[in-house]
Amino acid sequence: MDRTVPNSSLAAPASLGRVLPHVMFVHDDGPGQFGALGRHLASRGWPVSFASRTFVDIPGCRSLTYGPRRMPSERTHPYAQAFDRAILNAQGFAITALAAARSGIFPDIVVSHAGPGAGLFARDVFRGVRTVAYAEWWYDHPAPDLEYLGEPYAEISDPDQAMVERSRNAAMALEISCADAAICPTQFQAARFPVALGQQISVRHDGIDTAFFRPSEACGNDLHRPALLHDLDPSTPLVTYATRGMEPHRGFPHFMAALPAIQASHPNAVIAIAGAMSVAYGTDRMRRVDWLARGLATPGIDHARIILLGTLPPLSYLWLLRRSDAHVYLTVPFVLSWSMLEAMATACPLILSDTAPVTEFADTRCAILADMRNPVALEKAVGLVLDDRAAARRRGAAARAVVERRASTARLHAEAASFFQKLA
Repeated sequence: MDRTVPNSSLAAPASLGRVLPHVMFVHDDGPGQFGALGRHLASRGWPVSFASRTFVDIPGCRSLTYGPRRMPSERTHPYAQAFDRAILNAQGFAITALAAARSGIFPDIVVSHAGPGAGLFARDVFRGVRTVAYAEWWYDHPAPDLEYLGEPYAEISDPDQAMVERSRNAAMALEISCADAAICPTQFQAARFPVALGQQISVRHDGIDTAFFRPSEACGNDLHRPALLHDLDPSTPLVTYATRGMEPHRGFPHFMAALPAIQASHPNAVIAIAGAMSVAYGTDRMRRVDWLARGLATPGIDHARIILLGTLPPLSYLWLLRRSDAHVYLTVPFVLSWSMLEAMATACPLILSDTAPVTEFADTRCAILADMRNPVALEKAVGLVLDDRAAARRRGAAARAVVERRASTARLHAEAASFFQKLA
């Protein structure tokens, strides 16, 4: 059930007094948030394992795969479906972990993505192991993200939905309460947890590779310029929007609603949109909507000046950030995207939503902030950036300084390694 990358040190039991503890990261969609940290530790000789539903191919790291033996029963109460799913996931991990333990694979620390359930039984399988719960989001109703969007995006007055949302927290609450430590990437997210659990949570961001995401006058190697932008003249104003999924949580319909005014006020500007036509967050109602098609149907949009780039490889994405004359990042009050901090690290001229997760890192010294629900405000914000390039460059430099100081992997990975050593 496990595929392994050879590393004989991983099999040594903790009792042998190993100097560097063996860390196992558990994430359904591995490596998830743990990939960069795992690579960092492995490159420095740490024994590192990843457990996930799919094989994680990271040099020097062991990969174990797990999965539930069945899906939750349809007869399970709707409010208990999330916990049933988590328990089945935990059982799947436990089966894999027991087999690993019998073969001599015994981590000193298990770091698990809390909520989906896989890490629930880690301390029962690996007796004496230290556990860290990665606490990402506490569900409530009305949640701040859906309340911010309001109608017609979400139904925020349904008590049945409130009970469903609250019950989704059961597995996460259990995992955090049993863990030796819990971490959360931002203050905004950590503040969502109840006081009793929040006391166990320390805020540790995943980190941004500021050595990779850095500004460059030359925009990087033109070999990585997206093919659809090969004919873009250097003097043409480029407005960019980059997202994993085109969805309300990341302000995509709001950005599209502002485009007619942006295009009218800046008739030479080209709009480049990177990302997939998918919905990662939100309600079932949101997931049933083709937000790209709806956005492109906005009256007054000039389709000839919109370029859809799809999902970009890292170097092409970096090229886009470096070339951007006005980069738009929007989010409801929800989990903050890495992409905002990546754009800040690249010293992009930024237009950001004036929401709590954003303002935890960026203020008016770093970006132009706007109410993303107001198309007029978004258009004015883009105009301020395009019409005063010198001020935009100053804000970009300030934005990079913030990320270097608060979220650079060079610092955060070293802090994480020290934390693990003390914990073990």
